[in-house]
Amino acid sequence: MALIALCSAKGSPGATVTALACTLTWTRRTILAECDPAGGDLAAGYLREVRLDGRGLAQLTASMHRSRLGEDLWGQLVDLAPGKGSAMTRLALPGLTDPVQAAGLVAGWEQLAHLFRSLETGTAGYDVIADCGRLVAAHPPTPLLAAADAVLLVLRPTLPSIRASATALATLARLGAGPVGLVTVGDGTYPARELASELRTPLVEALPDDPGTAVVLSNGGERHRGRLLRAASRLEPQVWRIVNAGRAARRASGRVGEGLEARSVH
Repeated sequence: MALIALCSAKGSPGATVTALACTLTWTRRTILAECDPAGGDLAAGYLREVRLDGRGLAQLTASMHRSRLGEDLWGQLVDLAPGKGSAMTRLALPGLTDPVQAAGLVAGWEQLAHLFRSLETGTAGYDVIADCGRLVAAHPPTPLLAAADAVLLVLRPTLPSIRASATALATLARLGAGPVGLVTVGDGTYPARELASELRTPLVEALPDDPGTAVVLSNGGERHRGRLLRAASRLEPQVWRIVNAGRAARRASGRVGEGLEARSVH
């Protein structure tokens, strides 16, 4: 199991929709954590018809101060696949309802990073897909990006997006994040593989424009398996290749015994 972080450089390239599409098609037990400091979208969109009773990331702020984060997390999760027994294979942690709340998490992002990294252990381990939003947001969850087994930078294949993504990749390198892969969304000025070559970063997947599915994932409604979800289902094995390569590199460099790096390989 692993911690996978998604982020974007600027604009709205579809990182949240991509994170949700991955969660809905992942074959492992998965938790989608909305960690965008600018605020979450699930509560008002995909989960708008679900009674949340205030559940979400904001409720964990007090838990961080009381050292109860691990115990309280499970009470803040929402089942994305209800009515299918007690499997609880796809869960979500709704994000902040107000960007102002992000200031209270500055000291807590590292605790969340440790917790998310620990969820792979045990008989019911979980992958965590963390939607970290734009890198330029106030109070960014940098500890999550630094702790991630893989970081997916989501972008559209256009010249402005490429320029912003080059800056974002330099930022991720300074944070020690990685390994990093690209996920492009829709058509643009450049073919996805040419873009990846320009940015010197591996392409994980090129997701198609699929407005019908994207609207359902953004705003809620009757789910249908469109091209976007089919393409998202191909991300998992690609991401795991990046994760395993990163873990092998850490073992080879002797870092496997450092703190949270001492984990079993999938």
